[in-house]
Amino acid sequence: MTIKSKYHSAIKEYNLKDGSKYYRFTVYLGVDSYSGKDKIVTRSKFSSQKAAQVEIDRLKYEFNSGQKPEDMRKTFSGVYEEWDVNYKDSGIVMSTYSKTEGYFNNHILPFFGHMKVSKITVRHCEQFAIQLSKKLKYFHHIINYASDVMNTAVRYEYINSNPFSTAKIPKESVHEISDNYLDIEDFKLLISHLPSLDSMARTVLRVLMFTGIRKGELFVLTWSDVDYKKKTLAIHEAYSYSKHNNGNNVGRPKGKLSRIIFLDDVTLDILKQWQQEQVLLLTQLGISLDKQTDQLIFNNSVNNYLNSYYPNEQLTEVIEALNLKFITVHGLRHTHTTHLAEASADFVGIQNRLGHVLSKNTTTQFYLHVTDKIKRDTLESLLAYYKEHGIY
Repeated sequence: MTIKSKYHSAIKEYNLKDGSKYYRFTVYLGVDSYSGKDKIVTRSKFSSQKAAQVEIDRLKYEFNSGQKPEDMRKTFSGVYEEWDVNYKDSGIVMSTYSKTEGYFNNHILPFFGHMKVSKITVRHCEQFAIQLSKKLKYFHHIINYASDVMNTAVRYEYINSNPFSTAKIPKESVHEISDNYLDIEDFKLLISHLPSLDSMARTVLRVLMFTGIRKGELFVLTWSDVDYKKKTLAIHEAYSYSKHNNGNNVGRPKGKLSRIIFLDDVTLDILKQWQQEQVLLLTQLGISLDKQTDQLIFNNSVNNYLNSYYPNEQLTEVIEALNLKFITVHGLRHTHTTHLAEASADFVGIQNRLGHVLSKNTTTQFYLHVTDKIKRDTLESLLAYYKEHGIY
């Protein structure tokens, strides 16, 4: 009677030159569904037959569950490099890319870089989030970047699920929507910091601060919307991303109200300076314009719409530099509204400037056709208010 070994027949004993004994194996796992080829794996230097058998069982389990054994050894740093290639090609502007690179080098990679993505657990993600929350006031955007790398690992089928998706992340307690605006002194500090920013960032924030337009309305502005002679800005479209839009993300503004608003001289000058610089930057990128008026005012490196988080990152960076209270980009719209009210601007003029639907009651029926005079007076009230506070 032949006694079969409880260990795989492929496990072989071998000796090193110093006489130490080890075990190795070469086993067939099956046909690789990715390549259609036979999958044969060799491993060595096991201290016992049992340890070698455990490894064979693990490899077979991973292979049969659809996970490639070599993918199980992918580190977070390795997946980050793959993610980074796609991120660069997504049309991100280089100033934003540099900041993102800093988030990874300073926070994400020191924690996750050496770890195999298959070994990263929900607990690791929660520990990372807690560690960040103790160092930074605003940290959710950094967690989102780390999670996006793990989503890439899922998409490439290195792992089955993203542990960040079920992790409990501490809240950024400063985000209080009811207080989502800047008072006049903080607004003044923010204005004074704008000249230190690059041209596009400075222009983005200036336009948002002095017009109160929505972020989606900002993204679709073209130079044909600016009339330097009449000193106006036309708002007739807005960008709104949804997975259900089938790529058609540009439509009418919220409330379906197109409008024309008046701009102050400084904002017009800053726009003109950015327009001239943009032409040079596009030329350096090898992008020629058939008709400059159709050019987006704010573009990414492939001359398409800005990524939605660009204004947020610019604002957050300035807020942190000045140690101001946190507000969102939409908070600049709230700030504009608040300052117009504090300036005692015409109520219907405020509604028109912000693109709000006018209520059709007896009092406002007279104003349903908002005249240029009302629009100009609304802006002049705001500028007089700012001048009183040493801003304009």
